[in-house]
Amino acid sequence: MRVELASEPISPDRDNLDWAGATPATAVVLDGLTEGPATGCVHGTAWYVSRLGSRLLAYADSERDLAECLADAITAVALLHQDTCDLAHPGTPCTTVTMVRRRGRLTDYLVLADSPLVLDIGGTPKVVLDESEKAVSARIGRPPNATPEQLKVFIAEQQKFRNVDGGYWVAQVDPEAGHHALRGTVEDARGALLTSDGAALLVTDFGLWSWEQLLQTGYADGPQAIIDETRRAESSDPDRTRWARAKVSDDATAVVCRWP
Repeated sequence: MRVELASEPISPDRDNLDWAGATPATAVVLDGLTEGPATGCVHGTAWYVSRLGSRLLAYADSERDLAECLADAITAVALLHQDTCDLAHPGTPCTTVTMVRRRGRLTDYLVLADSPLVLDIGGTPKVVLDESEKAVSARIGRPPNATPEQLKVFIAEQQKFRNVDGGYWVAQVDPEAGHHALRGTVEDARGALLTSDGAALLVTDFGLWSWEQLLQTGYADGPQAIIDETRRAESSDPDRTRWARAKVSDDATAVVCRWP
């Protein structure tokens, strides 16, 4: 498997809450959720995603169900900080998970929450995207172009729907989260594009590109080109008047996989 990856924080002086990594058979993208001022954790989201990502890669190099691999990774990271942090706090660090694993002619995938996966299966790409968090946000009324105080209130309300039936699921403390992910296996995939939501905005929020364009740009010019074009679009709308969104820019990560 040939892999190219690129990842950028919102700005150079901010922690990158995204994480990406790969082995010869597996690729993973994590997108840590923005939290309020209180999390109950002394480490932070960047710490959490790096620990979870590295363990997930290690556990996924097998033929086990990816949901079980994710469950083991979640449990392992919880053990790392259960004595120093309040893991029952609703704001304890959490993340989306998007991953692929190659097994001969087969490609297994898992998508938990809103970091998209685009699979090149010939013809129209197969897009895997869990929009349950988006549905919850619409239900509770996410304010467009929210102020910091409005965003704080919104996050507190959104946390009530996290990892519960009828809400949305992310990797956090409960190892059962992976069983709520979108999972499957495809045969003879040619490649895949994994992104955080910040690197998919050209399609999902801005409506400037198609998924096919996003995939082909990754193939032709590499994942950094996707991020660069996203940054240009974000910069063209600093007041968020053309595209209503929580923040002007977001962490952005893209991973391009090719199989011979």
